[in-house]
Amino acid sequence: MYQNYIFDLYGTLIAIHTDEYSKDFFRKYAKWLRRQGYVFAWKDFYHLYTWTGHQYREKALHDGQYSNPEIQVEDVIRDVLAIKGYHVSDEELLYLCENFRKISLIYMYLYPDTFACLNGLKKAGKKLYLLSNAQRSFTWQELESTGLIPYFDGILISSDEGCMKPDPQFYEICCKRYQLEKAQSVMIGNEMGSDMAGAKAVGIDGFYISRAAVFHEEKEPIYRYVSKNGSLMEVLIQTNIAI
Repeated sequence: MYQNYIFDLYGTLIAIHTDEYSKDFFRKYAKWLRRQGYVFAWKDFYHLYTWTGHQYREKALHDGQYSNPEIQVEDVIRDVLAIKGYHVSDEELLYLCENFRKISLIYMYLYPDTFACLNGLKKAGKKLYLLSNAQRSFTWQELESTGLIPYFDGILISSDEGCMKPDPQFYEICCKRYQLEKAQSVMIGNEMGSDMAGAKAVGIDGFYISRAAVFHEEKEPIYRYVSKNGSLMEVLIQTNIAI
């Protein structure tokens, strides 16, 4: 039935937990920054980072290009450093952002059936795409370490595109860039309000992967398919892919 399988990343293929908004994280990161030669009191960095990020988000909303705009964390951290008189190269900035993620990371692992699902789809000759609300400087290193990159015929990360799910434009960018027929495409994700809602808004079928301990049926589901037990193998079974 479908030729194109569009996947969400976090919570669908990868389980992840970070504490990048906690004060304990900012203490750790400020300590690490000092070792790199960038001296901040953690409270100063915390307030500058949150204030600067808020300013970028407000500007993106005011510009009105997208209903759900996305910013780049590189811009935020570059500005925070500049306020203190530190000016860094793009290479140095990427290093600072990558370690921002590493220090905030509590755990990350592939769900046990991730590769089985992706391998089954590739064996059936399907095209696979990734549509992720994420920061490239955070996510690309995780895609590399997990070995996921070779499976995908296209990868879209929200920080690159300036918009995020459920913005319909994020889906439209994917379809236009890779010339996808919506009727031949299905969106697989674990978030009702972003993955499923965004797909429905542009006329793409949704496959909801329920990661909740208890599944609650929607009175008027906005998805076409559901894996009530969070099994990615249901993607193969319910879309008639031979296992």
